Amino acid sequence: MDKKDLFYSIARPNIRDMEEYDPGPTYPDFVRISSNENNLGVSRKAIEAIKNAVSKCNRYGDSRCDRLREKLARKHGMIPDQFVIGNGLDGVFTMLGRAFIEPGDEVVCGELTFSVYAEMAEIMGGRTVKVPMTENIELDTGGFIKAVTEKTRMVVFCNPNNPTGTGTGIRDIRKMLDAIPEKVLFVLDEAYIEFADENTADGLTLLNEYPNLMVCRTFSKVYGLAGLRVGWIAGDPELMKYLYKVREPYAVSVPAAAGAEAALDDIEFLTESVEMVRNEKKKFYDFFRTNEISFISSQANFILLPLGEISTGLRDGLLKDGIIVRLLRFRGKGVIRITVGLPEENSLLMEKFMNNYEAAKNKAN
Repeated sequence: MDKKDLFYSIARPNIRDMEEYDPGPTYPDFVRISSNENNLGVSRKAIEAIKNAVSKCNRYGDSRCDRLREKLARKHGMIPDQFVIGNGLDGVFTMLGRAFIEPGDEVVCGELTFSVYAEMAEIMGGRTVKVPMTENIELDTGGFIKAVTEKTRMVVFCNPNNPTGTGTGIRDIRKMLDAIPEKVLFVLDEAYIEFADENTADGLTLLNEYPNLMVCRTFSKVYGLAGLRVGWIAGDPELMKYLYKVREPYAVSVPAAAGAEAALDDIEFLTESVEMVRNEKKKFYDFFRTNEISFISSQANFILLPLGEISTGLRDGLLKDGIIVRLLRFRGKGVIRITVGLPEENSLLMEKFMNNYEAAKNKAN
């Protein structure tokens, strides 16, 4: 038996044929508007805290990140025991899978949404049930309710949704929670909630009403700490105890925890980040409307362009001009996700966009 076949036989059957995560190109000198990062950079307060924490890296940090949980509790009017801190939201979903998903369990999520949800289910031997998107490429809340069966262990709903950017209001979130049995965990991923307006539900306001509800957020987006990997999940304290049973003992590094704590205090940076995204999105909307480019209005820091067969050519052309955007697939067709970057980055994209768009269109024809 050659090595490839040997290792294939050793690997767990349910992960043998899984696709590896593809982050896309990350050339350092290019304009990177592909990964929904905060291109404003890192809060000065966070930078200072990270620097100060480096000298303490000979010691393990506070395993449960108590100071960070206390700060989050004060910010949101909750108690520290309602929070569990993870190594980014990827780490949080790893915990959720390890704690709650057994072989044969079903996990319900959107047809076009963050890929980690399906990966979590498949790694644990579960089955993903993907709810078809609406005609407007939005998450179908009624479809989520219908998808729940006796085998459903968890529903994961991304709000605002990645990669479409669409938001769902409090009424529809309640409708799902009221219809879904308490024994089914309902996970709201709110990684982009800080960019959303008041029409998008804040899941934290519902935690005390629904014991099976958990809400996830991250420091990777508006707080500008994607490289540090800090995310969190909130829910009933009794439910959170089961996550600690499977959580890595020191999941968050000392500098990462310090940076996240300081970032919470930098309201000026947070405000500047949100305002920049909202202002720049308006410029993008005007540009796309003027040039009759199909796009989906977004409650997040990115915009999705459902451009179909010309998507690959557009992505490749922009890459040659030193601009990285994200190419994704929906029902076999390409879609382009553009992160809202700095004003000068967005201006460069708009300057280069139409020539590459027309070239891709002509090539496809």
